[in-house]
Amino acid sequence: MTRPAVSVVMPFAGSRAEAEAALAALHGLNAGPEDELILADNAGVAPDDERVTVVPATGEQSPSHARNAGAARATCPWILFLDADCVAPADLLERFFVAPVGEDVGALAGAVIAAAGGDGLAARYGAAKSFLDQDAHLAHPFMPRAVAANLLVRREAFEAIGGFYEGVRAAEDTDFSWRLQRAGWRLEGRREAAVEHRYRTTVRALRRQWRGYAAGRAWLGRRYDGFAPQPALTRAAGRVLHRRASSAGAAPPPAVPSAPTVGRVERGRFLALDALLGVEELAGFGLSNRPRHREARGAARVVLVADRFPAPDDPLADFALTLAGARVEAAARPEALGRKAARGLTIDYREDDGAGARALALVRLAARHPLRCARDLIGRRAGAPTLAALAPAVVRLVRDGDARVHPLGGEDARTVAARLARLAGRRLEM
Repeated sequence: MTRPAVSVVMPFAGSRAEAEAALAALHGLNAGPEDELILADNAGVAPDDERVTVVPATGEQSPSHARNAGAARATCPWILFLDADCVAPADLLERFFVAPVGEDVGALAGAVIAAAGGDGLAARYGAAKSFLDQDAHLAHPFMPRAVAANLLVRREAFEAIGGFYEGVRAAEDTDFSWRLQRAGWRLEGRREAAVEHRYRTTVRALRRQWRGYAAGRAWLGRRYDGFAPQPALTRAAGRVLHRRASSAGAAPPPAVPSAPTVGRVERGRFLALDALLGVEELAGFGLSNRPRHREARGAARVVLVADRFPAPDDPLADFALTLAGARVEAAARPEALGRKAARGLTIDYREDDGAGARALALVRLAARHPLRCARDLIGRRAGAPTLAALAPAVVRLVRDGDARVHPLGGEDARTVAARLARLAGRRLEM
């Protein structure tokens, strides 16, 4: 085998019949004796298979968790993340290495084109818009990004940044791409390594997907200074203006080669769907970016307040792991994640709280404790988190009953811990 060995990781969540189809798709790849085929089963329904390693990944219902679980079993120097709703050519692995790969390349983004013959308005809309087009994502004005539906990652780079962030519902692949590049690795495209993607088949599923996309972009805006997600109404208006300009004879932007042409009636349907999805985006921008289904948990005995947590080999993370009944209230995830602590601890991130959750928590807090809120507003230092940003964390702290509050980190963590304790009517323990 002239190319490097590759571990193919396919995250999966679906029915038993769909799991069997996913296994058949992996069988269709020209995998060499040194390659690995891994199905990360996020639903717990996949049957055993002699040629494919089936990895249970039911701890969290999210693609990130499934990808990380599959990658943990991978041993090859390259890991190909391939979504189960993609149709890949048999020689996909060879196509990724048709050109030399630089030593500083951390990931190769294979092309994702629309599968032919999609049924239903939603599938035709997705095919026409081709919103998983890797070329468009690689040209993102903030920083190149890639969708993880067809993404080949150098194992060394994956391990260096701690894999995909878990506990998020959307935009995890954009975040992965950006952290990869911030760590010094390059992201390149591989048009030759193309797969066909089957888009959502119902408008209901498309609407839910759009809300998730918007929640993910809002989360990225809270994580990355300088990135401001375009407001939903602006995006919707831009689509309408583009369609009007096209109908008036203005030169359209370069077409996606795989995007089918549509007639006047279909364009009208797409325009109506544009408007509907514009509303869904508005709703999504206010949502939190946590997965919809989270495991039930009891009240914490101690709440540790941290800044960016947990970094790899952080002694504070090791300390937190020794405390029974501990929950961590952290500001954000670090650029590189300490996966052992992240999986072993219960962590709530303030960066995940959407505008809607912050507004509701603030109203609730102000109604119950107006004097505490007033004192916090007066005493807040410039540049410190706003009261609205802290309000959901205060609500979570109140739900933990009489849990003790400890700072876990430097001055910023101590300051935020003191504010949370005062707002919740607790005593801060140092």
